[in-house]
Amino acid sequence: MTTSAQAATARAGTSRRPGAGRTPVSRYRQTVRLLRTELVLFYRYRVALFFAAFPLMFVAFALPLEGQEPVPGIDAAALNMSGIPVLAALSLGLMHVPNVYAARREQLVLKRFRASGVAPAALFGATTLSVLLVVAVLTAVVAGIVAARYGALPADPLLVLAGVVLVTVAMSLFGIAFTRLTRNAESAQMMCIVPFMLLYGVSGLVVPLDLLPEPIAAAAALLPTTAAAGLVRSGYWGHDLFGGVAGGEPAGFAELWTAALPSIGILIVWTAVAVSLLRYFRWDPRQAG
Repeated sequence: MTTSAQAATARAGTSRRPGAGRTPVSRYRQTVRLLRTELVLFYRYRVALFFAAFPLMFVAFALPLEGQEPVPGIDAAALNMSGIPVLAALSLGLMHVPNVYAARREQLVLKRFRASGVAPAALFGATTLSVLLVVAVLTAVVAGIVAARYGALPADPLLVLAGVVLVTVAMSLFGIAFTRLTRNAESAQMMCIVPFMLLYGVSGLVVPLDLLPEPIAAAAALLPTTAAAGLVRSGYWGHDLFGGVAGGEPAGFAELWTAALPSIGILIVWTAVAVSLLRYFRWDPRQAG
C-alpha cells in the first residue's frame, strides 16, 4: 500500500479524544468511516484486486468437468463453481488481510490508530465488513454464471448466505490475528500460503471428503472451510452434502438445516477462537515478539 493510502486510512479512523474541545466519534461512525475508506483502498490496491479476481479463475478450471454427475442431477462443473464463494473468503481473508495489516503496521498507521482512540472493534469490524461485501459480490457473480449456464438457482439462499457470512467473518478475523506472526507485508504473503493451501486442500472443494482416508476426513470436517463448503453447496443444491458428494440425497428445509447445525456450530467456535486471538494483536512493529 502507498504512503498516501496509509495516511487516508489513518485520517478516516481517527477519533477525537474527550477533553480536546471536540466531540468524540462514536464506534459506529468510526466503523462506517473506516469501511468507506477500506473499500476505496481496496479498489486502488492492485494486489487486493488480484485476490478478488483469483477465485473467479476457478470457473474456467471447473468447465472441463461438464457432463459428469457426482451427485445425480447436479453437473460436476456447477457443483465445483458453487463452492467458489468459500474460496473467495479464504483468499481474501488469509491472503489479502494479513498483507494489508502488516503493511499498515510497518507504516505505523496501526500505532496511530491505537494512540488516537480508534476502537479495535471499529477497525477490525470495518475490515471484516469490507471483505464480506467483496465476497458477496463474488458470490452473486458466481450465482449468475451458474444460473446462465446451468439454469440453477440456490435451493436455500438463506443457508448459502449463512455459510458465506460465517466463513468470511472467521477467515477475516484469523487473517488479522495472523499478522501477530509476521514481521512485514512480504513475510505475510509468504507465510499465509501454508494455511491457505492446507484449508483449501482438505475443504472438500478439491477432493470430496468421502474420497479422503477416514482419519483425514474426520479431522478435515472440523475445519472452518470444510464446514462452510458443506453449508454453501448443500444450500445451493438442496442436497445433504455435508459428508461429501457420495450419497448426497435431496433434503427438505427442516432436514437440511438440521444437518447444517454441526457445521454452523464449528464456524461459530472458530470465529470465537479468532476473536480471542485478537487480544495478542501487535499494533507497533517494535513490540516484542
